Amino acid sequence: MRSFVGILFIVLLAACVHNKSVQVSGRVETGMTRDSVISFDVNGTSYEFKLDNKYFFSGKIPLEKGVYARVYRPNSFDVYLSPGEDLEVNIVRNTVSPQFKGTLSAINNYLREQGRTMSYLPYEVYQLGEEEFIQRMQDMLNMDILLLEAKNLGDDFTNKERERIRYKIALQAVGYPSMHQVPDSVKYEPGIVFTDFITGFDFNNEELLSFPFYRQFLMNYFYYYKGKNMSGRRLVNYILNNVTNLKVRDFLLSEVVYVYFAQNGLKDSDYLLSVCWNEVSDTSKLVKVRQLVDRWRKLSAGATAPNVLLTDASGKDVQLKDMRGKYLYICVLTPSFGTMGEEKETTAWKELVEEYKEKNIRFLTFATDEEAFSRVKNIPGEHFLLKDPDFYRSYMITNSPRFILINPDGRITDADASKPSGSMKLLLQNIGL
Repeated sequence: MRSFVGILFIVLLAACVHNKSVQVSGRVETGMTRDSVISFDVNGTSYEFKLDNKYFFSGKIPLEKGVYARVYRPNSFDVYLSPGEDLEVNIVRNTVSPQFKGTLSAINNYLREQGRTMSYLPYEVYQLGEEEFIQRMQDMLNMDILLLEAKNLGDDFTNKERERIRYKIALQAVGYPSMHQVPDSVKYEPGIVFTDFITGFDFNNEELLSFPFYRQFLMNYFYYYKGKNMSGRRLVNYILNNVTNLKVRDFLLSEVVYVYFAQNGLKDSDYLLSVCWNEVSDTSKLVKVRQLVDRWRKLSAGATAPNVLLTDASGKDVQLKDMRGKYLYICVLTPSFGTMGEEKETTAWKELVEEYKEKNIRFLTFATDEEAFSRVKNIPGEHFLLKDPDFYRSYMITNSPRFILINPDGRITDADASKPSGSMKLLLQNIGL
């Protein structure tokens, strides 16, 4: 009798252990080497499984409860994993959509179809009146939930997916104030209908942080909607005053500061950094911010300007380091911005070139492709085509046009200098030109 009880205990224990993980397996034809892997990102933790010489993989991922995960290599897509279940993932070379088998196949086939249909709202929808727009959002939400519930995919997944759908709609809706246009150039200000709808979503639910839609909604709401006209200091203070959940606040503070630095550099950064170091408890998020700060500091005033390989208008290869001897005022252009943006910037650029033509300064444009390069040929100054693939990273280029000022010794004066129509003339006067 005792031996039977012992065996039963071991069986039950094994069952409990099994239910703490999900079995994943499959075949991923990458056409790459035997060292290829498939990676599952589960709540920020990466689980990698090596593909054998026939591209098969198999393994277990520890889980306490059902979660959404992101699969990487050779392409990326969302899956749902649950302890005690199994999922087989098969990807044929040169195809995008995975094929699923196993007890979790029905759920993941549903997610695959949802991924195919997810798209941004047409521009015309954002031009609807506020009440009509919000009704459209509510109708979309109700329809998606009805379709979900008709699938009978189990209570646990259905409850989670219902929330994911809500924040997919919220993410689309939060763009309305910036996308909506009103007649006669009157600036649109959100009314009570929009405000009631968008604030009806939860800004303090750490359980939802595993949803990409939720994280994107939080960022769009706080950074691009509420923070649109706020300084970095005001925005982080707004978050501190309005977000009470520590994990959500960790996420928002670190992401907002990161995006702010990525777009604006380290100007007026002391307060934002102090908030990060004092308020954010997630060390992985702090590492991400610190790495960005270190990259910007390499572009601080007085640092040696990273060298760049270029091609001039005659087709000759030149290097930035060989241009020392004069100040360099550089405008960086990308394909989408083949000019200097607004006409006033081009006009101001022309005026600067003319006014300072006898001074110790050169006016350069760096174009990232042939299209942008061809658009600036009639603008005064010297024009170059970028040949260095690391340029964007080296100079932290996140928007265009971007202006850079380098001194005659090849050191940075300002890695994110003023536009021609801004305070550039004052800066040139201050450095003696």
